[in-house]
Amino acid sequence: MKQAIQWAVVCGLIAASGSGNLLAQDEEVESIDIVSVELYACSYHDGKGPADLDKWTDKWNAWADERKFDSYSAYTMTPFYYGEDQDFDFLWLGVAPNGVAMGRAQDAWVTQSGDLPAESAKLWSCDAHHNYATMNVKRPPDDGATTFVLSFADCTVEEGKSWDDVGPALNAWGEYREANGSKAGMWVMWPAYGAGDVDFDFKFITSYRSYESLGMDYDQYAAAGYAKAEELFDGVIDCDVARSYNAVERRRAADDE
Repeated sequence: MKQAIQWAVVCGLIAASGSGNLLAQDEEVESIDIVSVELYACSYHDGKGPADLDKWTDKWNAWADERKFDSYSAYTMTPFYYGEDQDFDFLWLGVAPNGVAMGRAQDAWVTQSGDLPAESAKLWSCDAHHNYATMNVKRPPDDGATTFVLSFADCTVEEGKSWDDVGPALNAWGEYREANGSKAGMWVMWPAYGAGDVDFDFKFITSYRSYESLGMDYDQYAAAGYAKAEELFDGVIDCDVARSYNAVERRRAADDE
């Protein structure tokens, strides 16, 4: 039931919004961009590690080049700030501009991946594979960086509140952060497939180019941002403590170059 409610929120947002992201205000645009994101959670077998992932990813990229994967970006993430429940070694995050592009990439993987799945099975196992309908809230700098920090928090909409309350609060938070010098990117991710009976409504994602950049937002939040956050989000959403990951770009879609 919760997942049905989440998809109703997404569909209602698509129908009602006139922007490519939450911050845009162009009323002439009739739709928003919902990006399709897949996420694998994987653990290395004994004796295997990041060097094996690097070698395998090189092979995967060559395979993707042959099939002209020009609409699929890929990133790997390793935990940095995390809790006891982070029972995996790395995450694989794949991004496509829409469901069709994601489906095309997955069809190729299911039917044409050759020996790559068997090779990866000797190196690691992946206990989770989820898909999220994802929307941008605040864009990060387009500086071509290939390593960065991603923070994830699970958020629940408070009883009696709806996206009519959450959307404007996130808009205002992004504008506040921007006005105070933040270079962070922000996204909202709704679980679509694979997550099962989740106990949150959406994931709130923040990207930073470095931990120093994260630290700048940390200091600003401690000085004044916490009061703004309380003003905007108290009684609207409840989010758990964020986890942070070291992220590496493995493939960039041609559309993003």
